[in-house]
Amino acid sequence: MDMNFGDIPVKVTYSRRRTLSMKFDVTGTLMVNAPLRVSEAEVRSFLNEKSRWIRTNYVKVMDKAEKARSLSVEEGGRVLYLGEELSVHVGGTHRIFKIGNEISFPEGSSMESYASWLKSRAKEYLTVKFRNRAYEMGITYRELRITGAKSKWGSCSETGKITLSWHLMMCPEECIEYVVIHELCHRLYMDHSKEFWAEVEKRMPDYKKHKKWLDDNSYLMDVV
Repeated sequence: MDMNFGDIPVKVTYSRRRTLSMKFDVTGTLMVNAPLRVSEAEVRSFLNEKSRWIRTNYVKVMDKAEKARSLSVEEGGRVLYLGEELSVHVGGTHRIFKIGNEISFPEGSSMESYASWLKSRAKEYLTVKFRNRAYEMGITYRELRITGAKSKWGSCSETGKITLSWHLMMCPEECIEYVVIHELCHRLYMDHSKEFWAEVEKRMPDYKKHKKWLDDNSYLMDVV
């Protein structure tokens, strides 16, 4: 069901759940998850109760949406690579390549083309960085996979399988280092206890600022 909350678009999805929840997507649409038997009036009452949160976060989301729209592979556009803004040039090439703070794309390229390039770079870059850091920390793992995950920058299973999202290739190197350390520390603590965060801080004393950057820029995972 689609509706509006003032000037904010709202999309309501019903499922077998017990409570109402909501979040903004990257475009600024408020996505509401509701139990099957909840009426439209109950949804609107829920939105009115949360109106302050909605208004505050709508401003933040629209700012991120504007940043997302500014990323493109059109001539004169820009993309992010390892936290650096690269100026886009289109034409005169049959492949994507980076020189200095510029990146060249063949005619007809799209954000999907850029995504493929990031994936290919991630396979080597993230794998080498992860293996080196694991060796330095003296921590073992079963498997490393590079995936297109959009909900998490990385994850670690109890069996030692670790995943890193290739979307990390748009993030500053220090932020990538933090994610690598974070997931490796889960091999010691499979939770987010005080002991876990103390271990992360021991390995990276300034991790909080890199974690904040990733939290503030998680919308990048929806850009490509």
